[in-house]
Amino acid sequence: MENENNKEVNQNFSFFENADVQEYFADLNIELLSGRHIQKDRFYLYKLLKDYYNELCFYYEKLYGLELLMETRENSKYYYVDYPDASKGALTNPSRHKKLTQKQTLIGLILLNMYYEQYFENKKEVRFADIKKEIKESDNNIFYKKLFFNKVQDDYLEGDWSLKVIKPFRSVLREFNKLGWITNLAVEDGEEIHFVLREPIIRFQKLYEKEITNFTEFSEKYLSQL
Repeated sequence: MENENNKEVNQNFSFFENADVQEYFADLNIELLSGRHIQKDRFYLYKLLKDYYNELCFYYEKLYGLELLMETRENSKYYYVDYPDASKGALTNPSRHKKLTQKQTLIGLILLNMYYEQYFENKKEVRFADIKKEIKESDNNIFYKKLFFNKVQDDYLEGDWSLKVIKPFRSVLREFNKLGWITNLAVEDGEEIHFVLREPIIRFQKLYEKEITNFTEFSEKYLSQL
């Protein structure tokens, strides 16, 4: 059954007695509360959200003070929980709403730019060569070079790329993979990084709107701390 329209919600949580809810809700709850965005590739969890959307909205609002949201981007639907405006909800543990470091934020900005650059491509696949090109040739290349290498030149030593770019990118990609913003792919011989940018990465734009809007100010502040 589909409950994404405005059907009456059974507010006594009796839907938890249903076999499909009993089988998959625990996994769904862990993923949503960890910040993950659920898409169709998580078939059973996605179906649970689709079938019991209104019931689950009520559940998360009453128990956690969270909003269960559904958004669509490029004809791809995804679900996630978020704090209402001016509230952190019942989950007051800072780890539930931790901010990225400045370097992680910078990497997020680069990935968001790459998402938009590939907007009309069906599969937004990225390898290290694409990241290297973005840092060296994009409109923000001067800032990127200063922020990653603390100096501007045409190219850098392989060891510098590995330590100052690949290592922090891998760290961020692990976190973004947990959130459902990217999906890591198998690497081929000699490859360092291989992943697909996914539609929910647009959430980064909402969470870090200030840094995106004031990128020059953000960059200069970051540089002053290096």
